[in-house]
Amino acid sequence: MPRLDTSLLEQLPDWYAQILDYQELCLAEQPSFDAVADEIIAVADNFFFQTMDADAVSRWERIFGIVADPAAETLEFRRVRVLNRISTRPPYTLGFLYQKLDELIGPGQWTVDVDYPNYTLYIESSAQNQSYATEVAFTINRIKPAHIVYVNKPLIRAGVLANETIGLAQRTYNYNLGGWGLGLNPFANETSLGVIKTPQTKSIQQAMLNDITSYLSQNIGAIRLNGNVTISGISKTATGSQLEITCPVSAAQAEAITSAELLKTDGTVWDSASVYVPVDQGTVLKYTINVLEGVSVSGG
Repeated sequence: MPRLDTSLLEQLPDWYAQILDYQELCLAEQPSFDAVADEIIAVADNFFFQTMDADAVSRWERIFGIVADPAAETLEFRRVRVLNRISTRPPYTLGFLYQKLDELIGPGQWTVDVDYPNYTLYIESSAQNQSYATEVAFTINRIKPAHIVYVNKPLIRAGVLANETIGLAQRTYNYNLGGWGLGLNPFANETSLGVIKTPQTKSIQQAMLNDITSYLSQNIGAIRLNGNVTISGISKTATGSQLEITCPVSAAQAEAITSAELLKTDGTVWDSASVYVPVDQGTVLKYTINVLEGVSVSGG
């Protein structure tokens, strides 16, 4: 940082600078201004490892547990050593976070969402077995900035398959007009001519799938955890033929989630899932339901 201009006498108009009284006043106050300037420069220099002074280096050495020997080690060497120590701690970047999540959860098994205005980091992964959740929380809390809030978002996936079958039949009338006999024969018989549209052939329009999703959204009223904790304060968002249901879960409600059930508004169970999610800090359970046209693998 360049030196600061602290020459008091040069800051005065010429007619003051020529007066002896002002010259003596400036001379008496000059050391104080020089000291302030030195402190300002020192603060700026201490922002950088390459220029920080001995006091700043000592503070960093205490942080890293370094026992320095100022009599044998130069200030320049101590600066380089502290810089090396901090360089071995990767900075918090999304790239570094992705690397750690791949190691702990597995590639493609997680999703990161950063809510920048609210300084919140959401990590979404399958709720089926989150035995890694505690280690993920430990790792993230170690590397993330202190003002960022981490929220675990375990995900449960469910689905609804809709399909239709169209058959063709021939109707044969057993009576002519005026020749009907009560109880003798059925009025008409129908003979099946076979299926002309199978469930495997797509025909349902997107509007119907969207309507089914809206019906689910209107009729799901709560989530029950572990068979005995019912949470009615759920949020539901229907987008096209996908329904997302979320609810916050606290450690007071459950130390670990081992089962989750979607309840209809009348209290009956619509869907259930066996999961394992430790709950130790911010946790938001997410249910995603996709309504699709198709048939199950078993053909049912």
